[in-house]
Amino acid sequence: MDAPILKSSRLILRPIKIQDAPIFARWFKDKRVVRYLLMQNPLTLSKEIEWIKKTLKEKNQLVWSILNENKKLIGNTCLKLDKNNKSAVFGIVIGEKDEWGKDYAGETIDLLADYLFKKLKFNRLELSVFTENKGAKKAYKKAGFVLEGIKRKAHRNKITKKFDDDGIMSILREEWVRGRF
Repeated sequence: MDAPILKSSRLILRPIKIQDAPIFARWFKDKRVVRYLLMQNPLTLSKEIEWIKKTLKEKNQLVWSILNENKKLIGNTCLKLDKNNKSAVFGIVIGEKDEWGKDYAGETIDLLADYLFKKLKFNRLELSVFTENKGAKKAYKKAGFVLEGIKRKAHRNKITKKFDDDGIMSILREEWVRGRF
């Protein structure tokens, strides 16, 4: 499914491209970047290209590259759509560590939630977050997401060698709309 271009004052979300693969592969070899991701195996460039080609053919998934105000590729994000239930699962990575802490994730959430709730008329947006990922939890709470529950020690973290709790967070359309006015 083709992802539309979405813009804010500082960001451009554009569909991912094969040309993004070398940058993505670099990010996913960095232990600090993948520490809180479900996918923690380093990816080769060829595997990353293969993933992008496959992803571009998906009918129920939208994937964007995140570009900052300088047009620098800093991350990627996705929505996995459940059209029957008007629900989507959100994922994001800011792969450029020098761009962490600048609220790009929050701005990305704003763009995607506006698109999902206003344009697509979906009802629910959810995500999974490692409960140790304080920065992500802060961004999600600021955007209005509610912690629904915790799957205790649900994932073995290959970086820390520990089992991590997986928090399930969501925001509903009426909460998003109410929080914007």
